[in-house]
Order: sequence, then C-alpha cells, then structure tokens
Amino acid sequence: MSASLKITCTKISIFCLLSIVSCHVSATNYYVSPGGNPRFNGRSPSRPKNLIQDAANLTRPGDTVFVMAGTYRNSCPSCNVIEVVKGGTKDKYIVFTNYRGHHPVIAFNGWGGFSVRNNVSYIKISGFEIIGNNANVTLAAALRQPKGCINKKGSYDPAYNGNGIAIDGRSGKHPHHIIISNNTVHDCGGGGISASQADYITFEDNIVYNTGLYTLFGASAISFYQFWNYDRAAGYRNVIRRNKCFNNRSYVPWFVNCEITDGNGIIIDDFRNKQNGSRLGSYKGRTLIENNVCWFNGGTGIHSFQSDHVDIINNTAYCNSQSEELTAGQILAGASGDIRIVNNILVADGSNNYNTNYANTQLTYLNNLHFNVTAPGRIKAAISNASCIVGLDPGFISPRKSLDADFNLSPHSPAINRGNRGLYSKGDFNHRSRTVPNDIGAFEH
Repeated sequence: MSASLKITCTKISIFCLLSIVSCHVSATNYYVSPGGNPRFNGRSPSRPKNLIQDAANLTRPGDTVFVMAGTYRNSCPSCNVIEVVKGGTKDKYIVFTNYRGHHPVIAFNGWGGFSVRNNVSYIKISGFEIIGNNANVTLAAALRQPKGCINKKGSYDPAYNGNGIAIDGRSGKHPHHIIISNNTVHDCGGGGISASQADYITFEDNIVYNTGLYTLFGASAISFYQFWNYDRAAGYRNVIRRNKCFNNRSYVPWFVNCEITDGNGIIIDDFRNKQNGSRLGSYKGRTLIENNVCWFNGGTGIHSFQSDHVDIINNTAYCNSQSEELTAGQILAGASGDIRIVNNILVADGSNNYNTNYANTQLTYLNNLHFNVTAPGRIKAAISNASCIVGLDPGFISPRKSLDADFNLSPHSPAINRGNRGLYSKGDFNHRSRTVPNDIGAFEH
C-alpha cells in the first residue's frame, strides 16, 4: 500500500471514530405528543414519540425529553406512567420537561406518575401536572380496600395508593442528585412527591394538594424518608423550597397500627435509620426547608421526626393539624437533633397546637410568630423564645381554605423586619431578595 493511501485510510478511520464519539457525547432532544407515532424517532417536534416511556428508554446523559400538551396515562393497572430507567452524570443530567408553552398532564390510576428507582441519578423532572385517582374512588371503598384494617385479605391495590412522583432507593441501589421542580401534583390517593433512601434531593416550586387521602401506607404531600449518605460532604445536600402544600391528609388508617398518622405538608422522617430494619446508619447531610407555604393539611405543616441536621427557615404554616387525631401542631421537631426552626409563621386554629417539643436535642427556636386565628388570646406554645412574636395576627392578604389563598404580608404586618439577622433565607417565595432587616415567614414584604 502506498504512503498516500495509508494516510488517506488513517484520516478516514479517525473521522469515523470521531463521528462515533460525537454521537455519544452530544445531547439529544426527544419530543413526545399523544398524537405521535411509536415508529418516529422522536427527535423533532414534527415527528414525536407518543409515549414518554419510549423516549425515556432512549435517553443518554445530557438528553432532554420535551413533552407536549395532552394527557398521558399508565398502560396497565399496576404500572407507573413513567419509569425513569436511565440516569445522567454529574455534568449531564437527563431532563424531563414540558415543551415550551405546553401543559402536559400525567393522569394515573396505577402506582404512580413518575417513578425513579434503584440507582438512577442525575435526573430533573419539571413542568408537569400530575393527577391521581381520587376522583374514581370513594372513602367507603378505600376504608375496605385489601390489606387494610377492615379487610386484611388480598393484595395492595394501586387504585387507592398511587403516588405522584416517587424516588425510591429501598432496593439497596440508591438514587441521588435529583431535582423535582415546577410541577403541580394533586388528587393522589398516596403521597405527592417523595424520596426514600436517597441523597442530594431538591424539591422546589411545586404545588401539592389533595394527596394522601386514601392510602393505607400513611403518606404526606412532600416527604423524605431514611436518607443515605452518598458522601460525607458538609453543607446542604437536600433542599425543599418554595413549595405549596394544601389540603393533604389521611382518611384511611395506617395499616400497621390502624390509626391516622400522617397527611402532613412536609415531613423529614427517620434520617437516623432506626425503623423497619434499616442498616444505613445515621444520615449526616444537612437539609434546608425554606419559603414553603403549608395550610389546612391534616397533619403538621412541617416537621422532622427521628432526624438530625435540619433547618426550617422562613416558612408559613396556617391551620394545619386538621385531622382530629393529630394535634402536634404547625411547625416542629420530634425526637430530633441539631434542628434550627427560625423565622417561621405558625398560625393555629381552635385548640390545635403551634408546636410540640418532644425528646429533641440541640434545638434552636428563634424569631417565630405564633397566632391562633380563632382564639387570639391563646398564647401557649411548647417552645418559644423572647425573640418570638406571640398573639399578634400576622396580617396575611387573604388567608383561607382555598388553593388561591394569599399569604403575602399586608403593609402593617408585625412580621415585617422582625426576622433573625444571622440566619434567614436569602430569597423569598417569590424569588425576592432578602436583606437585613428581613421579614418572618415565606414572603418578604
């Protein structure tokens, strides 16, 4: 072979190799529409796939799945609508999001909307409305569902227990680095948005309502359970911020003790990993809960239980503990340690508590506002501090039992400029910057 031919062949080989490599390293956009076709490759808006799952199965690190307007449903009674089966990498998340200007709806009567399991990591899910099965069941039927307290026979029925978005590492392969944002999740028999045995999880700018009603597992709007140490890094590894949680509660007893136990707005549960035979050991990461609004939930607005290293800062909780069986309060910690509850507004009604304080260690409780909307003179709290405001109406614009309630502060609110000057959220629910002096609650005036 001549030298010139060898050089030509070498150039061709290098070109082919580079072409192959570029195919693997460049990100791909996939498009999905209910009017799409499974035979399409889904790589343009004009030739979309018809199932989100089909696009999910094709993804590589860095890819984005754009979902167009329409309703997407589970394909079998026990299925999730989407099983996220492939993960991204540190610099190349796989993204599932709405196509610009579109409003995709995930409607399910199976086990859930989005499911992220095993060690699938570096995922973003944003821009979906997720609707559960509540409209198709009744409380009477839910109380008699299989494996419950009345009917202990049969198998668990997803029709009553489906979750909106569930991140689950209980198989022993743990998800990490997942962001769930700008979704509306509602009317799920099970939980709204949850993560179990995971790490580096962010839930932000979501709206969750009418969830947890019919499950026998005891669910909440937003929950973190038994987190696992991906590493030993200091600082915040998990964030729950700027979410709305409304009217989430439990009507069906937890199948273990046949009592109403949950229906919280936000719960951090068993980060010490003492329950259900967990061998993960105590979770060492820090979790930030800031600028959330939780109102008229059956359980608490926000609380930690058997967990450590949690900051609950600049949140608004209004008239939670609506289930008569649950009286713990609005924002609190129980059997927890290294907890900071600062700059929050806690409004109770009737005989409900502002907070409780059970078996906690290293609990910092500063610059919180306590008020009882139906009994303004009731000022007793299990824990308070001279920096707290007690018995003054926070002066919300339009607080009510409605999804469109407005918890912004009126001009004469006593919460204005009364926040802690050392520990506060640097932005508010509306992304407005905070400076010293800052306000108490989720909204800066």
